[in-house]
This record gives sequence, C-alpha cells and structure tokens, in this order.
Amino acid sequence: MTTVSTSGRSAVRPAVRSGPGLVPCVAIAVATLIGCSGSKQPPLGSVEGCVTLDGKPLAAAAVLFTPAGPGRTSIGITDSAGRYSLNYLRDIKGADLGRHTVRITTATDDNGGKERLPRRYHAKSQLTASVEPGSNHYDFPLTSQP
Repeated sequence: MTTVSTSGRSAVRPAVRSGPGLVPCVAIAVATLIGCSGSKQPPLGSVEGCVTLDGKPLAAAAVLFTPAGPGRTSIGITDSAGRYSLNYLRDIKGADLGRHTVRITTATDDNGGKERLPRRYHAKSQLTASVEPGSNHYDFPLTSQP
C-alpha cells in the first residue's frame, strides 16, 4: 500500500505490482475459481430393491453399499415391506458407480444391538452389486440357514 498526500489529506492506494510475479498469481486465482465452481459429488446411480428373510419382508434392516475402490458408503433402511432406497448423503439419493460390497444388518440401538442375520450378510458379507448410471434394482432374498 502507498500513502499519498493531496491537499493536506491522506489517501491510501494499493501498490500496483508489475512484472513476472503478477501473472502466475492471476493464473492460479483463475484456475482455483474454475476448479471450485464444479460439483465435488461423483456420478451416482439410484439404487432400490427389496430384502426378504426366509421369504418374508425384512423390516428395519440397514442396507449398506460400500464401493470396492475409493468412495462413500450409501445407506438405506428397509420399510415394513422390506423395500429400501439408498442415500449417498442425507438429501442426496444414490450410490457411487462401480462394484460394491453389500452389507445388511438388523443390529440397532432400538433392539439392543441384537443381530438376526448370519454374519455372511454383514460382518463377513458375501453380497456384491455393481451400480451403473441411471436406475439400479437389487433384491436380496436372504436365508437364516446356511
């Protein structure tokens, strides 16, 4: 900043820089603004389906799709008919595109953490799904016996 005195009054003017240092700073600022204007949300596919246990709808179960690579786990809760729809974030539906490990659990705070499903569906899940762009439908007919 430069202070300039005119007619007994002082005014502050920004110092103007010229030379090679100014151009890289402007270029970085423009690149940052362009980069920040886009969405950071990855492409998503919508996912819904139904979960049954021994042929009956499984209510109040958490369905989790965890991407095989980097990404965020999407979660849905089954209704009384066993239907679920995944949420990527609270107000954003869907799941990352690509291969996922699917975990389904009934252990909640409401039931004291009691799990009704075999470990092969949650802790040692053998369930997988591939999420594609657009709508995806995955039903999970689970059985209580091996």
